[in-house]
Amino acid sequence: MNKKNFNKYTSFIDRFPFIIVAAILVFTVIFIFQLKTKFPLPFFSGYGAAAKDTASASYPILIASPASEQVFNFASKTDYVPIEIQSKAIQGLNYNLNLVINDNELIKTFSSPPFRHDWRPDKPGEYLIAANAMDDNNKIISSSNKIKFTVKFKYEEEAPETVAMYTDMTTYVEDTAGNSAPIIALKIYEGPTYSAGDDICYYRVKAIVTGNSVTEVLFSKDDSGGVWGPFNTQINLTRNTPNYMLTATAKNLEGQSMSSITLNWDLGSIEGNQ
Repeated sequence: MNKKNFNKYTSFIDRFPFIIVAAILVFTVIFIFQLKTKFPLPFFSGYGAAAKDTASASYPILIASPASEQVFNFASKTDYVPIEIQSKAIQGLNYNLNLVINDNELIKTFSSPPFRHDWRPDKPGEYLIAANAMDDNNKIISSSNKIKFTVKFKYEEEAPETVAMYTDMTTYVEDTAGNSAPIIALKIYEGPTYSAGDDICYYRVKAIVTGNSVTEVLFSKDDSGGVWGPFNTQINLTRNTPNYMLTATAKNLEGQSMSSITLNWDLGSIEGNQ
């Protein structure tokens, strides 16, 4: 007895449900591929995992200047703390770098290198600085080391002595009534200070002047080039020229006055401390 081929006698109506199921499967696969191309959803492309890795990434940031526990002795209000941040990792990335003082005061935001800032504090004291890399949502993604340093204002510390000198000079002016020419005195406010890098010993001297309408003060020498202002000078002493007599002249419309001071470098004491 011959075996019948039942597929030969299966009608189209009987096969139709299978055809529908196959067509649905084909269209589903095509739809998924198109959806994946246009909308890279997390469960298709792993985008969510990548975003999580980016958010948790750490970028090395280093405060290169100032040094830890460094002390700054400011002689004038124009002095500043040089701050430098190094971070090659965030260069080229769309991140801002915030410079923060004492964990809460933002003093500078960098959007691109170089990451340098000359900061002028408004009062003396201890300070703590750090740098934070910020994302587009202003969230911290990485932080630098923290550096503590100290700022001292020498010109504030000298204020009582300066007032006393002015008082003495005022008495002198009263005793010499009728003399309207200026009166000048020289006062050392820093030094002798040894600079090992230059092998010099320097003094910083200010001219304290009383009188009306003082037009100018002339120093016989100023190795700072006028950096410390019109009433201050810096004298550098070397091993070949360890002594110098500094002279300053104050002038006004009524006349002029001159004062001098001798500055010395004790080479023996400097060499003994090396």
